[in-house]
Amino acid sequence: MENPEQSKEGEGSGQGNFNSEVKYNQQGKIVMSMIYSNFDILDKPWWKLHLDERNTEYLISSIKHFQQAISSAVNNESNELFWKGYIDLHREHYLLECVSAENDIDLTIGYVQKLLKKPGFLRMFCRRIFAMCLKPDRSSRLVTKVQNLYNVIIDIFPSIFFPDLPIDRFTPEFAKQLHRQIGNGLIKDAGQYRTQFVMAAQDNFVYMAPDFINDRMDELFRQCREKFGKTDLQLKEAIKYGACFLAYFLLIHPFINGNGRVARLLLSYLLSRFTVVPLSLYTGIKTRDVYLQCLREAQWYQDSIKPSALASFILECIHKTSYNICVVMDIDIRN
Repeated sequence: MENPEQSKEGEGSGQGNFNSEVKYNQQGKIVMSMIYSNFDILDKPWWKLHLDERNTEYLISSIKHFQQAISSAVNNESNELFWKGYIDLHREHYLLECVSAENDIDLTIGYVQKLLKKPGFLRMFCRRIFAMCLKPDRSSRLVTKVQNLYNVIIDIFPSIFFPDLPIDRFTPEFAKQLHRQIGNGLIKDAGQYRTQFVMAAQDNFVYMAPDFINDRMDELFRQCREKFGKTDLQLKEAIKYGACFLAYFLLIHPFINGNGRVARLLLSYLLSRFTVVPLSLYTGIKTRDVYLQCLREAQWYQDSIKPSALASFILECIHKTSYNICVVMDIDIRN
């Protein structure tokens, strides 16, 4: 085996085990179950404060209440530009939280907004000032990363709340398309599966062997289309499915870099029926540490994936996103 390169983002926890529930297709071929819901979402995850008594059922009930409140407010307001402004603001906060957590740096919403404006003196001035705080190559890459991510968001998420996006579009080719867009000018061979072994940045292990990536991606996305395509799918089950997808995708680690950004966007796509998208996997201070530990716990569980903590983290993020939208839009959620 060639010497594995180290993955810069480090999301995922190694090649691990894929001995999950096994089924057989019509041809008698073994098919590994990757998307399932036969586990519990943690009521008291280790990162929560002891005084926080909100359990899973409370958070789910609150999210549904927030969703109804947002939908009612939108239906009662005829000015589309009014709501589009809030959606644009939400997207900018997503960029801020996503890039800050991934790069472990502090950005401001004002800086993100300036990056997204058309080129001009102010934007160039802010870019030069920010470059003084970072190495030149890092500053330039950060600007491109933010702009690429914003372009992807505009491309795949319409300017409406809870868009319920078509599940038939959810394929490995869709993932490659997103990777090409977020990797434009940043990642060599963007949109192509990696052909070499890579290691995680934070832990001593190697991600999935390149020879297995194509088949595992095909099966993972097929199972997602099947599970998320159910018309009677409920929020709790969708969160469990989403946690499974996130854990397996990052364990496969299909691309040489940029897997974390693609995974977040794909998760938002899957959960678009149940939350304002894009969904930010951000809860506050030390979010990245909590997120990575949830992935480790999911992927190191005996001989299978058991994303109980990860599902709890996703649930908390959906609740925070929905609540923040209600606060920013001044929606009455007391009833």
